[in-house]
Amino acid sequence: MIPEEISVLIVDDEPEARDLLRMLLADVPHVRIAGEAEDADQAFRLVEGTDPDLIFLDIQMPGKNGFELVGELRAHGYRTGYIFVTAYDEYAIQAVRASAFDYLLKPVDPDELKRVINRYRQISRDKRMEEITDELLAHLGKGSRLKLNTRKGFILIDPGEIVCCLADGNYTEIILANGRKETVSSNLGKIVKELTGNGYFRISRSAIINLQYLVYVDHKDGSCKLEGDSVIDLKVARSRLAELDRIFG
Repeated sequence: MIPEEISVLIVDDEPEARDLLRMLLADVPHVRIAGEAEDADQAFRLVEGTDPDLIFLDIQMPGKNGFELVGELRAHGYRTGYIFVTAYDEYAIQAVRASAFDYLLKPVDPDELKRVINRYRQISRDKRMEEITDELLAHLGKGSRLKLNTRKGFILIDPGEIVCCLADGNYTEIILANGRKETVSSNLGKIVKELTGNGYFRISRSAIINLQYLVYVDHKDGSCKLEGDSVIDLKVARSRLAELDRIFG
């Protein structure tokens, strides 16, 4: 029996990533590329016009991220399937694993691409796309904000907005992507338990960084740069430099 044709949409803000995926998909039988988009808003308009079966969706993009696009499409009743594409985002990967959707790590491997498409064919027969999408969004919602105590009460913070956490005695200073700083009543050891494994990495005894904001590592002087609304320079322990190399290949 010949499989039904799958129409797909490629959504990624990096032209090189779209080019590679388009080239690899050309070698997969019974797959038709319905369009390409560089951001969530453009993707939404394309979905309205093409109603694809499956979207290859980058998670981290300027403006709205991939999960926000999923929420918007679900709210408008689209029954699209998703395969998420990410360079490194452990928090996002954990969320996808908790649903029936799949993900690909960049750079995309041709054999993995064929595997996830075959798996999509199977789950699309076994379950309704609305149910699978709701599973994903529900899991994201469970851990979307952290509750952290302060001297006067508590704050709720989106983990994705945290650029880094710096030890300050029995307290921890948290620097957010918008430049805001918060001091919480937990030492860095407790914060590590909350964040490690969610895309965060401990670079020294006194600092944890969000790998999404890492833009530069200097082996010579043992430092790194993080970039949110401002640039932050931090020292990296020598023993942690090799681990950073391993993470980013």
